[in-house]
Amino acid sequence: MKILLVSTQDYIHHPVPSRHHYIFEELAKRHEVHVPHFHVSDGKERETRLHVHEATMFPLKSPLLHYTLNAPYHATVMRRIIRDEGIDVVVAAQVLAGTAVIREAKKAGVPVLFDLKDWFPDSAAAYYTNPLARRVIRDGVWAITRYNLDHSDRITTVSPSLARQLQGHGYEAGVITNGVNTEIFRPMDGSKMRKRLGIGEEEFVIGFAGSVERWYAIDNLIRLLPAIRSRHGNVHLLVVGGSLFTGYLDDLKTGAISLGLRDHVTFTGTVEHTDLPGYIAAMDVCTIPLSPPQWANIALPNKFFEYSACAKPILSRPIPDMEQIGGDHLSIYRNNEEFISLVEEKIDHCTSFSIDAEQFSWKRRAAEMEKVLKELVG
Repeated sequence: MKILLVSTQDYIHHPVPSRHHYIFEELAKRHEVHVPHFHVSDGKERETRLHVHEATMFPLKSPLLHYTLNAPYHATVMRRIIRDEGIDVVVAAQVLAGTAVIREAKKAGVPVLFDLKDWFPDSAAAYYTNPLARRVIRDGVWAITRYNLDHSDRITTVSPSLARQLQGHGYEAGVITNGVNTEIFRPMDGSKMRKRLGIGEEEFVIGFAGSVERWYAIDNLIRLLPAIRSRHGNVHLLVVGGSLFTGYLDDLKTGAISLGLRDHVTFTGTVEHTDLPGYIAAMDVCTIPLSPPQWANIALPNKFFEYSACAKPILSRPIPDMEQIGGDHLSIYRNNEEFISLVEEKIDHCTSFSIDAEQFSWKRRAAEMEKVLKELVG
């Protein structure tokens, strides 16, 4: 097959690979996969098996401005790729650029799969603090997303709950969950990473790894740390990741200093994704402090699979689809008291786990996506 992927992000510069990187790099071993490049990020260029087509006339870093002002050029690029490369099937996963490729695909008689990897109206609005701006963005993104869903031949999404939410709006969607690269995410010794980070072997490390944005209540973890340390002195918080479009990371650093935690909270900033398992290895427990609650009802975070593959105990806010997968390593907290209690339980009784991570592998997810695309092509 000749596949055109329109991903949700800058495919070659975004520091954190998405589900589309893993699935389509695997598919590119067997199929010819093309991807337009939206130059939104400044990260190191990632190697890829895909055929990359420049689709940026105005390299603006604001996602809203970038995709809005480049929209006419995106349509031109999509038309050219579909025509010149003889594309058999399109996978659209972006909002505005998704509209451009869906329109061009329909003109050319090419089938379209829309892959909804999160609830775009809320995720787009999350970057804004002004209530009016949030409402305008949410309503506008939903209108565009609805157009894309209406004009796609098939829809896939990442979780059963998100599929049910789509069903409530009148759309049927298949589920292809996120996964994990089991070749690099695996149990390993974290002592060297601790030494490198200046964290003592005797310290108990609460960890977070991922995008440091406001939909993860890392600020609350920092506020709870003094209470935990008052009972168990050798407790450290390790935050691995950076903020791409907000100042949340800077706010967290300021908050840690104001609480006298400068030496007890480590912020690594953005790290190479291939190095992430080493940082997770340095953690005694891993956290998923997802907020607000309405996000949890449709989420299935990729970090659940990554933490699990590293055989780490996980402390998470309630996330129904994740709880359905479950596992002895997963503990749920609903309030601050429960979080503190679970941390103390892990400090007193740290248990090792054996987890079959292959059930979550990206190779399996790629095979599921391949099956859907072959059905579309016929």
